[in-house]
This record gives sequence, C-alpha cells and structure tokens, in this order.
Amino acid sequence: MYLDIASPEKCIFIGYMLHYQQYYPSARLADLIECYWVLHAPDRFMDTPDRLIPGGRVELIFNFEDPADWLITPDNPKGTRLSGPVIMGQRNQVFYVKSTGKTNMLGLRFKPGGLAAFTNLPVSDLLNVLLPAELILGTSVKALEMQLADFPNDNLRIQALDTLLSAALRNTPTDQVVLNMAINMLRKSQDDTSIDHICQQTGWYYKKLERIFLKNIGYTPKYYHKILRFNKAVRFMQTNNTLTAVSHVCNYFDQAHFIRDFRLFTGTTPTQFKKEDNKIADILIKHQSV
Repeated sequence: MYLDIASPEKCIFIGYMLHYQQYYPSARLADLIECYWVLHAPDRFMDTPDRLIPGGRVELIFNFEDPADWLITPDNPKGTRLSGPVIMGQRNQVFYVKSTGKTNMLGLRFKPGGLAAFTNLPVSDLLNVLLPAELILGTSVKALEMQLADFPNDNLRIQALDTLLSAALRNTPTDQVVLNMAINMLRKSQDDTSIDHICQQTGWYYKKLERIFLKNIGYTPKYYHKILRFNKAVRFMQTNNTLTAVSHVCNYFDQAHFIRDFRLFTGTTPTQFKKEDNKIADILIKHQSV
C-alpha cells in the first residue's frame, strides 16, 4: 500500500484475532525500505512461542501495547524483552517470539543495505541480536515512538514516520547502487558460481565484495545466497509437496542438504513445518519477497 493509494488486498492478512498489513514507503525511501508493517492482535494471540525464520533483513519495531519476548531459544527460554523501540538484526538461525498481552506494533523492514543510510554501524554487528533502537539511531527515536502513539490510526502513523525518516536520511551509501546490482544478481542466480560473476560485473575482488556485504547486509555473499536459497525453497514448498522437486528447483545438492538447511533455519523438518501453525512465518512467507 503506497501512502496515498488504497491498499491492494494481497497486502492484507486478516485472520482470527490477527491483523497484518504492509505499506510501501515514499519514493525517496524506496531504495532503502522494503515496507512498513502493522500487526494488531488481542491478548496473547501467541500463547506459545512462534517461529522467527531468517529473512535477511533488519527491522525497526515500535510497540504501542504490551511487550513481546523476542529471540527465544532453548538456551534462552525467556528470550529478550525490551521496552521502547527496538532494532532486530538479521538472523542466521531460528528463534521464537511470544506475546505477553495485547499486540499493537508498527515495524519498518529495511532492504538489505538500507540501514547504512541512517547509521555507520556495520550491520554484521546486529546478527542475531535485539537492541534498543536509540543505541543505533539516537535518543530521538524514543520520543518518536511517543509521538507516533498519539496518532489515531496506522495511516497517519506511517505517513509521519515516512516524513521523519526522509528528513533524517543522511545520504545514500556510496556503494548502494552497485550493492543493489549484486543483490539482484544473487536473487536471480541458482548457484554460488554467480559470486565470481558478480565480482567480474562490479569490478570488486571477492574480499571487497565480502567486506561491503558484511558492513551493509550483515552476511558474507555466500551466506546471504544461502539465506536467499532457503527462502525460495520454503516458498516453493508451499505449492509443491515433493521435497525432491523443491531441492532440484532451488539447486540443493540433494534432498538431505535441503533438509539440513531447513532444520537450521526453522528448527524442524519440512513435513512437520507444514503441519504446524506458524503465524509469523506464514505471514512473511506470503507477503515478504525473497
């Protein structure tokens, strides 16, 4: 949904006790922000921990109701609970989230490399972490959350957030154009040999490509390709029940290789995943592009 156009139905998910909607940013921020999103639900719509599978993005999240317990793992069963706006980094393993009450969130999903326009912090420092947003974006972000909470609806909140971010935009990162080209090449490729081709097309030797990816995306090019391939596979799996076909189309060496990656990123097998009610994962698989 663009800020001044009625939302297409495909960007809305309304289920029992749950409302999720995405909005596209203004043209000035379109190369940096994938979307704004809102999530509303009454008390404890996730009574049990719900999966957060890696999607390769960094998110800024404002929470106007009860806090959530993020990044739950078997070693950290209580997860991380923070008040105020938070930055959730990109991930390379499965985590879980659990609500503690009512949910009323506004999120901003950066495009790979988009956060670099607002901070000099290397995105690699955000891998698998949840931090108070003020540590990354400055103390004014806490006042911004209070300001956004005063708006009576999501549209006005998002318009205000988009305007403020446009004003706060420092500059488009020097390498963003070439980085976007490299990302698009990886998205379209089927195997790791494309990384050599990217180096040829960009004129960057591999170590420079790796350094720029770690700073702006938070993964090495090869690991980012691994995340992309998994996300392609999990989406293709929704329309094809044959794991052999999924493995072949997504260029896994064999079915066992696909299942190994799937366990790493979801904590379970493909068959069990399809049987379960993964609310957050299902929303992102349906609405977030690879």
